[in-house]
Amino acid sequence: MPEKSAGLLTTFLSNQGLIAKVLRQYRIDSVDMEDMIQETFVRALEAEKRTTIEQPKNFLAGIARNVARRELELRARYTNELVDEFDPNHHYSDNDVVEGAAATRQQMHSYWGAIQTLPPQCQKVFVLKHVYGASHKEIARKLDIAISTVEKHVALGLRRCREKMLAEQQGHEPGLKPLAKARQGTGDA
Repeated sequence: MPEKSAGLLTTFLSNQGLIAKVLRQYRIDSVDMEDMIQETFVRALEAEKRTTIEQPKNFLAGIARNVARRELELRARYTNELVDEFDPNHHYSDNDVVEGAAATRQQMHSYWGAIQTLPPQCQKVFVLKHVYGASHKEIARKLDIAISTVEKHVALGLRRCREKMLAEQQGHEPGLKPLAKARQGTGDA
């Protein structure tokens, strides 16, 4: 092993905890962690062939971030494909539909319908938070908005989705807010 690679290996071995910490910030689970740590090292070795690495520890952390981002992009693309292919009117089972499965499918359809009614930026924030599990800080950084704006969008998204789903569940008109109606009816006897 060339002398440069030996130094990188030593740095890698002494900083595996740091690399794992970087990956955990991107919500990478332990099942994928070892593979991604190894991919980080392989990419570092390949890069070392083309350039001189001045700060190996920082370089490894940067590669780990890129590996995690690539993994999240692949997962997002896969999820988007699943959502795009989802047809609520299509029956995916060869067996008769069980009541529980039908209810779950209806709830999923209602949930995605509710998300689609949100304003565009609110929708992005809400999906990043509740579908991909991103933190408020990560969302703020990714969308270049304030954390307080992220919090407001998450709260608005939760409220609107809850109200729309409750309205559908209770058989109300889609635009009617069941919580507001329930409050109005408390004085009537």
